Amino acid sequence: MKKNIWIAGSVVILVLIVYVSFPGKSNAPNGKDLLHLAYVAAEGKVEAMPGYDVDVGTSELNGRIANIYVKAGERVHKGQTVADLENEDLQAQVTEGERELTVAKARLVELESGARPEEIREADAQLKGDIARLDEARNQLQRNRDLRKQNMVSQATLDSAEAAFKSALAAKNESTQRKLLLIKGPKPETVQLYRDQVQQAAATLDYYRKRLDKTIIRSPIDGIVIERYLDEGEGVTPEIPILAIADLGKLWVNAEVDETDIGRFHVGDKASVTSNAYPDQTYPGTVHEIAHYAGARKIRPSNPAVNLGLKVVQVKIQFETQTPLRLGMTVDVRITPGKL
Repeated sequence: MKKNIWIAGSVVILVLIVYVSFPGKSNAPNGKDLLHLAYVAAEGKVEAMPGYDVDVGTSELNGRIANIYVKAGERVHKGQTVADLENEDLQAQVTEGERELTVAKARLVELESGARPEEIREADAQLKGDIARLDEARNQLQRNRDLRKQNMVSQATLDSAEAAFKSALAAKNESTQRKLLLIKGPKPETVQLYRDQVQQAAATLDYYRKRLDKTIIRSPIDGIVIERYLDEGEGVTPEIPILAIADLGKLWVNAEVDETDIGRFHVGDKASVTSNAYPDQTYPGTVHEIAHYAGARKIRPSNPAVNLGLKVVQVKIQFETQTPLRLGMTVDVRITPGKL
């Protein structure tokens, strides 16, 4: 009874204030209009801000999960390894690529360094020996020619001497050329060929290393593991995430405001958020973003009188303080219009 008397008294006071403020009857809003002007009501869901709720998996590779190092509810840091794929074959390719690059570099260094003194001395000794053998073969050929004129040797013997001379001459020419090459050093195009081989080996190794690195799954943000989609031993593709990670300190409310109310407030206006899970708590916020389009309602309102066929505009409400609200929770929003 006392409660009813208090409510009646409050209504009377409200009517008197309105009457004083709006003496003309045609301009005075009724009590229902005043309540309507006080705030804009909407339902919403708690979401992570863009970039702070991510699915984590392999970006390019198909494979099988070798290890998952975190559990649901565990805090992770940006860059932390949270899982990896089986990668023995890629590790072997990296090892082989490193060996091939080492060999290619060693060949280039040896080529660019030029001949060692002992190599030149060895080539000089070889040339002197080939010159001596050529002189001997020349002398032997001349003797056989003279003897052939006197029919003292066969034609076959002469032919053998000529073949020996030609062989000795070829050996001497080869030794001469080898010594000249050792002294002059390699040709520019040969050096460039060896350099290209080093670059190719380095590029191949870099490719293998990058593929190996893609088997290491790292967290892109600081946050909490909110869900594990897969387990160790399961296959994975770029389309299938392994984990979901969210920064629960970067939450806002995606409110669905009736399209008829969207002109009553602006970005920067104050708002309050309540939840049935915390009935005695109100969480202050600010209108951060108003969508430029209207769409179908996705959240079923608790008020049965709401026109479900009316389109809504998505409005982002940013919290002013940390809250205990969880991702995906349905909440009630009241937006207090500022200066219109």
